[in-house]
Amino acid sequence: MRTLFDRFYTLGIWLQALIVTLSATIGADLLTLFFYSIFFSDRLTLDLILTAIITVAIAYPISYVFLSKTAMVARLAVELDKAATTDFLTGLRNRRDFMQAAQDQINGAMSSAGAVLFVDVDHFKRINDQFGHAEGDRILVLVAEAIRASVRDEDIAARVGGEEFAIFMPGADLPAARRVSERIWLNCRLVARGSDQGGITTTVSIGLSMHRPHQSLDDLLKEADSLLYKAKKAGRDQVAHIQPHEVVA
Repeated sequence: MRTLFDRFYTLGIWLQALIVTLSATIGADLLTLFFYSIFFSDRLTLDLILTAIITVAIAYPISYVFLSKTAMVARLAVELDKAATTDFLTGLRNRRDFMQAAQDQINGAMSSAGAVLFVDVDHFKRINDQFGHAEGDRILVLVAEAIRASVRDEDIAARVGGEEFAIFMPGADLPAARRVSERIWLNCRLVARGSDQGGITTTVSIGLSMHRPHQSLDDLLKEADSLLYKAKKAGRDQVAHIQPHEVVA
């Protein structure tokens, strides 16, 4: 029954209203048939026709208006849900949704939940200062597209700050996380080629942290942030991660 209703709401409004009107007409005629066959059988045919006409004239416009409003409310609900979970500029998840999704992954993990990448666009303030905020926003959109093209389908990518992005990679081991981080690093370098402005560079620094059993999300993110700072301090335009022998459980 639920599937039937779901399919009904995928139809056009006019078709939904037509189905409701047809159902109302059939119902009205059946009731007319029942009562008039008992009390007024001599004029049954005429009353059936009149009942159908009256029902269509009343039911169709009412059902059309009602269903239109229902569809509008449903669209608004979808748009509000998307606005609450999506970064308005890049179309990636926002910080709030990223935190919730990452926490869900950690809560459901029996061992390591995967990896976190913190990605920061190098010298982004310089881009804004020299070329304007409109160009800076365009660069952020292109960087987001580069990240989206680099991650796996199951990865959770978000813009968590001005020029900072985060990716949670469920179930990823270090080699898989390094491959994705290297793709992001390379693809982001290519972003500058799509700019009409000369002199723009779009390198990124990346901090890669592997989740350990019983490690909290806060600790995992702090570790990734610390590794991002390490990459920047070492000269930017690189990936920093803890080597396996450095991990202490």
